[in-house]
Amino acid sequence: MTTTKSKKEFLLNEVIPLLQNLSPDQEPQFGLMTPQHMVEHLTWTLKNCVKRTGEPEDPPTKGQLGFKKFIAKGSVLEHRPNDKTKADLPDLKYKNLEEAIEQIEVAVHRFYNHYDANPDFKCYNRFFGELGFKDLELFSYMHYRYHLWQFGLIENYPEGS
Repeated sequence: MTTTKSKKEFLLNEVIPLLQNLSPDQEPQFGLMTPQHMVEHLTWTLKNCVKRTGEPEDPPTKGQLGFKKFIAKGSVLEHRPNDKTKADLPDLKYKNLEEAIEQIEVAVHRFYNHYDANPDFKCYNRFFGELGFKDLELFSYMHYRYHLWQFGLIENYPEGS
């Protein structure tokens, strides 16, 4: 089991070594994503945490309010089966899993460097709504743990379960 002192330590120091145990053909315990799809999904999501796309709705949408409640409850994700198939997965952006894993490191460093330089920055997009560093770090930490657990790279999700 992975033990961490902080979310930042986990994201900066523990994620890459865990992902390096992933094989390109490894099957998930649930869901449709391939290992590379999962890694690219995590990269894309974290890169979006340092962007501001548009201006917030007033009032926030029902989905944005729901996401804020999800964050307030600890950001514990659950697998929800649906009728999508592997054909619905997006095209891969990187040439292989190793290159995709390298982009995780880029995204994590970009995230922390951005918020170190801009501690009051609020990310905004139509899905998340407007969120600051603390909420985005919690979401990212739990999101990464969820997908690592999905591929059997950590034993427990959420922590302590």
